[in-house]
Amino acid sequence: MTEKLKRYKSLYVAIICFPLMLLASCRVSLVPAYDAALQTQIENAAKATDMLYLKMMDASMNDKEYATYAQDYLNIEGEINAILLKNEIRPKSEDIVASIKILKDYFIKAKEDHVKRNVLSNAEALIYNEQLKALWKPVLIEEMALSKVR
Repeated sequence: MTEKLKRYKSLYVAIICFPLMLLASCRVSLVPAYDAALQTQIENAAKATDMLYLKMMDASMNDKEYATYAQDYLNIEGEINAILLKNEIRPKSEDIVASIKILKDYFIKAKEDHVKRNVLSNAEALIYNEQLKALWKPVLIEEMALSKVR
């Protein structure tokens, strides 16, 4: 009888330990995988946005017309759209997609204001630049934080 009891004891230990080992080795990921190339793209687009408004503030009043910066606006908007698209197809990226959509909406609003006014003052360009930097920051932070998720 003791031999039978030992055999059952080993079987019980195996039955209990096996599922625990499986659970310990499983990992649930609720965030997207880190993408170094995407982080670089975000950094470059944020830098291009900053450069747009810095060039605008550095220009004379005669050189602040929308037409002078139209191509820069289009390039930056294209980069924002590319970053948005890459995140929309990435699994579990709803939070970063929301941040990018807010950024995109504000960028388009700033662009449309420049089109409507045709010329932005240095103060207006500075305000748009600071607001856009504040909107780029969470997008970059969210991507950088993914590099720390293991």
